[in-house]
Amino acid sequence: MRIVGSRKQYRIAARPTGGALKAAAALRDVALALAAVPTTGVPAGVYRFATHAEANAHAEAAQARAIAANLRARQSRG
Repeated sequence: MRIVGSRKQYRIAARPTGGALKAAAALRDVALALAAVPTTGVPAGVYRFATHAEANAHAEAAQARAIAANLRARQSRG
């Protein structure tokens, strides 16, 4: 067996370690920086699709809307 990388996997515990808390805080900071607008791009509602292709196209369009909204928000800030 070959081991690639050295990332530490933290275990779930009632009292997390300091390293685990630092890693979680870093992840939170990155997520907040990437998500300038809290949206998924999908308007509320129930969607029914005839094919998987239709559902995938709808999901891709929603993702594109969310990315565009985040880019606009970042550009207006800075």
